[in-house]
Amino acid sequence: MRIGDTSALYAAFVAEDAHHARSRAALEDPEPVLVPTEILAETIALLQRRLGFEPARQAGAALRALPHVRLDGASPSLANAAWAEFERAGGRLSLPDAFVVAWCRAEGASPLSFDQGVVRAARR
Repeated sequence: MRIGDTSALYAAFVAEDAHHARSRAALEDPEPVLVPTEILAETIALLQRRLGFEPARQAGAALRALPHVRLDGASPSLANAAWAEFERAGGRLSLPDAFVVAWCRAEGASPLSFDQGVVRAARR
């Protein structure tokens, strides 16, 4: 299983993004992807701000329609773990990034991310 991060999800829907082709290929891979609701919200908000409502809505609908993609919200204990990751990182991770790391730890998963800070933190 992989945990979706905004860096990869955003890139899948923006052709000009440097990671667009790699992200599209990663999302076509049938390996399950868990998208935390915090990350879905961040991704859709970023798409809406940069591209407008309709492209953001279409991206969200496309993600939700993928059979191997699951959306899930953090439990209170996972949210506490994300906060602990955020504090431990001391500014090297955003709170949404800390949620990705906490989900990776909880699920024994790897991040679907192009953010090397997230990748490194998930490996620790």
